[in-house]
Amino acid sequence: MQRSKGLALMFLLGAVLVGGVLGFTADRVMVRDQLCPKLGDQRAMRERMADELALDDRQRAAFDSILTARNAVLDSIVRPLKPQTDSVIQAARGHIRAMLSPEQQQRFDALRAEMERNRKASSEKR
Repeated sequence: MQRSKGLALMFLLGAVLVGGVLGFTADRVMVRDQLCPKLGDQRAMRERMADELALDDRQRAAFDSILTARNAVLDSIVRPLKPQTDSVIQAARGHIRAMLSPEQQQRFDALRAEMERNRKASSEKR
């Protein structure tokens, strides 16, 4: 009885973790698209913000340097967590595919491939 409760608790904890990661990811994608619906990339967000703030050339250069340094630090923080987050994401994808019909699995795979192409295209623009 205790073992099944423990397994249920672990499953629930995993579901909460996966939900949090997916929710955060969806939020970031939606916010990015609201800020820069045409390009959806970092460069476009920087340009829009600089334009909205009416930054002069000196301010734009400083603004860009600050954001570049920030991104480098954030990348160094996130890099060690990437294998763990990738594992959680892969497990969630496996669970999702398991509940889908074969036709839905094909559509799910196509949607994921499209999202990956968009992500790569966006990262190449940076």
